[in-house]
Amino acid sequence: MATVHERFPLAPEALWQALPNGVTAVKGKNPFYDAAAGYVTFSTSMGLFSYGQTVTVKVERTTEGSGLAIQTSLKFGFVDWGEGKRIARKFIAAVGAAVGHTPAV
Repeated sequence: MATVHERFPLAPEALWQALPNGVTAVKGKNPFYDAAAGYVTFSTSMGLFSYGQTVTVKVERTTEGSGLAIQTSLKFGFVDWGEGKRIARKFIAAVGAAVGHTPAV
């Protein structure tokens, strides 16, 4: 399980609109968007080197603007060998590109 945080100097609404770009970038399947709670959850597929992950991304209001809290967990297995953090970084980069902000990841 990995949790990665990233802050953006933007309104939370701007990040919310860019979340589909992140889901697409990590090849997320079956995304569920809950605008009232401010989160999206989706899964990644199993592959030769992956058991697949369940990913939850929460948009949070911060003093600087807004932030993303990305939590990944294996569908099954014990060690993800850094896959969760790689997914989170790729998601953050795609959202950052969509809103015109280069994250510090």
